[in-house]
Amino acid sequence: MKQTFPEIDPSAWEHPADRVALQALRAVPGFEPLARASIGRLQDSFALRRLVGTAKPMAQDHPKIAALWQDTLATLDAPEPIPLLVAAGDTINGFTMGLRRPHVVLSSGAVEQLPTAQVRAILAHELGHVMSGHVLYKTLVRILDAGRWWLGASGLNLVITLPILLALYEWDRKSELSADRAELLVAGNPAVSIGLLRRSQAGVQDAMDQRYRQIAQVWKPGADALAAVERAFSRHPPLDERIAEIEAWAASDQLAAIRQGDYPRRPTDRTDVASLEARVTDLATRVGERLTTQGEAASTWLSQTSSEATAFGSELLRRLTERKSGQDR
Repeated sequence: MKQTFPEIDPSAWEHPADRVALQALRAVPGFEPLARASIGRLQDSFALRRLVGTAKPMAQDHPKIAALWQDTLATLDAPEPIPLLVAAGDTINGFTMGLRRPHVVLSSGAVEQLPTAQVRAILAHELGHVMSGHVLYKTLVRILDAGRWWLGASGLNLVITLPILLALYEWDRKSELSADRAELLVAGNPAVSIGLLRRSQAGVQDAMDQRYRQIAQVWKPGADALAAVERAFSRHPPLDERIAEIEAWAASDQLAAIRQGDYPRRPTDRTDVASLEARVTDLATRVGERLTTQGEAASTWLSQTSSEATAFGSELLRRLTERKSGQDR
């Protein structure tokens, strides 16, 4: 009989690094105004049309996957229905987005190529993001990724907003560790999650490594610089790190206790998705009281990293400018 987790609170699966990174992100000067300004200008309909395109409700063409989604919602006792869409694409992909109402999107490649157990794992992963209140900030990252407005011609946009961007992408990566845990709760077998990761990410990593090697043959510092930038703005943790985290979570006493029914329940008077989004602030505050030292360490690291990256960006821009001037001459 399949196990379900009635009234489970997302804090049951949230990774400590996710919480600390969220705390550090909100501590970066200028982040909240940027988030409000970016999100305030957009509507769900616009964002979905821009980033999802011709996606259609899953139930129209894939009733079995739609039924699997309903089963996943029931397993984690999701507080309300969440639309599931399918978007054309050969890659294996799934994501969540929405400014007011969360949506989960699967690529047609995932639907057509993956076995049922791995489709269920993707669905659980994305549901974990929704229930943990990740959707708002993940949508912000997708908007930034789509526009890349911070990569202005002069590079000044990047330098000015670099601390915010570094913190936002760092949190985005750590949020994946939380969703991986929610995925394992539903999938039940770490081999399913690890196999899915290897299938969906290994090819991307191989392509990146090959690109670095090709550049290094011509200009080694350039390859190192590209690797550093891509790591800083990557939206997923390294594959080996994610696999190690999944294996550790699978063997943990914490997961064993959850499977025995020993887990935090969400408040019965605050069960809608909108309140779960808003509750992230309260959760971060409560966690922050217990993780003050970790939060301060994360903020210090973030400040140091931002300063180093800003200096690196300025030096790189100076060298590129000199190089271009020499070529022009």
